[in-house]
Amino acid sequence: MTQQRQIAYDREVSRKSAMKQIKAGIITILLAIILAGILYLPVVAEGNGSGETTITMNTESVMGISLTQTEWQVEGEGAEVTLNTTYKTDLPASWCTITNEGNSNVTMFIKGDDAKWVSDPSKKWTLSSTGDNGKNVYALWYHIKGDTADSYTPVSKDLASMKWVRDGEPLNLAKHDDTQQFGLKLLTPTQFIGGRTMEANITVSAVAA
Repeated sequence: MTQQRQIAYDREVSRKSAMKQIKAGIITILLAIILAGILYLPVVAEGNGSGETTITMNTESVMGISLTQTEWQVEGEGAEVTLNTTYKTDLPASWCTITNEGNSNVTMFIKGDDAKWVSDPSKKWTLSSTGDNGKNVYALWYHIKGDTADSYTPVSKDLASMKWVRDGEPLNLAKHDDTQQFGLKLLTPTQFIGGRTMEANITVSAVAA
């Protein structure tokens, strides 16, 4: 084989190898999608030996939630928050409504994040894991409507199930259109640099109960 043919052959092998890698990556993605939807099974007809036909249907389980609020602008006197001060949503227990948009019994989970300066996200307030504030450390809680009066549960950066304070049970939305309301409370740091707009994200999610 001449040198030119060898080079052409090597390029072809390399191209086919690259194509195999690309195809394998696509297959992996498709497999992940297929596995996510594997709860759906077709209708099956079975003879039961009595002259009747039994139809077995495995229904698809669908999870989905919606929130009525997507933003909370915490504002103090003069539209600016102050040091070591507690703020609550305008409706302490019914500020946000969670709705079960699917057909599954779901348990609600929540997690928070550090508050970052919009002009430079490297400058931040750390979210407390204990409910205590400090220098550049803020705290966040939620309160479920109908729970023990003025009872708040800390929100941390770890995903955790939302629970009722009254009995320690998780917050479940059992069926389609079930709803539950909650509110938030925030405690600002004991020290921070003023003149900055800080933003934090809260994630509310549903997991099959």
